[in-house]
Amino acid sequence: MKGFLEPESIAVIGASADFRKGGYSLVANLKEKSDDRLYPINPKHTEICGLPSYKTVIDVPEVVDLAIVYVSAPSVPAILEQCGQKGIGRVMIQSAGFAETGEQGYDLEGRCVSIAKEYGMRLWGPNCMGIVNGHSGMVASFMIPGTWKGNLRPGGVSVIVQSGMLSTSFLMHIIGEGYFGLSKACSIGNRCDVNECDLLEYMGQDPTTEVVALYLESLIDVPRFRKAIMNLKRPVILIKGGTSAEGARAAKSHTASLAGNAQVAEGFFQQLGIYRARDFIEMMDLTRALVLWRGRKGGRRVAVVTFSGAAGIVASDHLVEQGMTLATLSPETVEKLKTVYPPWMEPENPVDIWPAVERSGRRSQGVAFEALLNDPQVDAIFFHIYVDSLIMRVGLDFMEPLKGSVKPVVVWVIGDPSFFRELRDLGESMGIPVYREIERGARALSLMAK
Repeated sequence: MKGFLEPESIAVIGASADFRKGGYSLVANLKEKSDDRLYPINPKHTEICGLPSYKTVIDVPEVVDLAIVYVSAPSVPAILEQCGQKGIGRVMIQSAGFAETGEQGYDLEGRCVSIAKEYGMRLWGPNCMGIVNGHSGMVASFMIPGTWKGNLRPGGVSVIVQSGMLSTSFLMHIIGEGYFGLSKACSIGNRCDVNECDLLEYMGQDPTTEVVALYLESLIDVPRFRKAIMNLKRPVILIKGGTSAEGARAAKSHTASLAGNAQVAEGFFQQLGIYRARDFIEMMDLTRALVLWRGRKGGRRVAVVTFSGAAGIVASDHLVEQGMTLATLSPETVEKLKTVYPPWMEPENPVDIWPAVERSGRRSQGVAFEALLNDPQVDAIFFHIYVDSLIMRVGLDFMEPLKGSVKPVVVWVIGDPSFFRELRDLGESMGIPVYREIERGARALSLMAK
């Protein structure tokens, strides 16, 4: 897999000089990393994106590590023959029009597989959007360059998506929202050869992969998948498409998948300790939380800390709906809280911190969080911050005592949205995920407790 994910030389077959076409974007994206040993292939042009263009892959002056094919589906078998004759060992087919389209496309895909086997080539795809390597800066995809340039940041999350356009949309959302840094993003499409098991085995040896996020519609090799997950030794978050009868039918037409029994699959994934996400926003939320909470263990007993009694009530309702419980504060914690609270108020959970701030000032935050973090009856903390231009600084100061927490902490922010990015960036620097929506924070804590 290293030759796919970390190639040193690449040929783009179907490169285009027209900036409106995917063949142009492919070359432009790859050129952002390096134009060294990058070879556009198009018989109609002598130059593409400032690089010499070759008529066929056979004319390229070296045997490249990876050939990316972006031509019409009926033309692909002949291209694979040329790659085989050249001695190329890895080919990625980003073109659509294969098994996902029906019997004729299925036969065409079978021809491609036969040619690859004849020459000993590995095939990636077809019907995929390619690869992104966040650490090397390689974007081997036909997505428009302006959607990612300047925003891609390296990190510990690797993504495997059995889809084409969805993986690009997912990636654009990750980059645009700044959810987390990427290690690898892999769109595997129809999986005619390279599949999720190959990539999971690679990621198990990849030092830059800390968490793996998966979207799959079916499993090709269940025993191998089980072994790969067990050897991965990294958290895995999964969306399984096709869990309903209607979804399973759609999955078959989408990437030529045959989805299995949903209940059996659910038990299988649970047995392997895989986190299940309901949708892509939840997948991103949980992935970010796992990256930030690395090494921390959650639990169901939550201390809710708020600036508002009403916010504490609503947060408690959401947490209970997610299967969590409000922690019963230890007598030691209650006594410590009494030192900063007004005499008329008995501290309890939810912890309304504002009366303590009014009486004892900002030192109350340190006292409260130190007590809660050291309370053996508290597994996690759900912290609500209300922000506007007047109390933004207070909100930032309040988060400081949570730095280095050994327990999972979630922050729910409500108020002026212009301050959200600053609070989120601060939280991430402390290992704390910050959410605008209360349900998303509650759900992240509940999934960690399972």
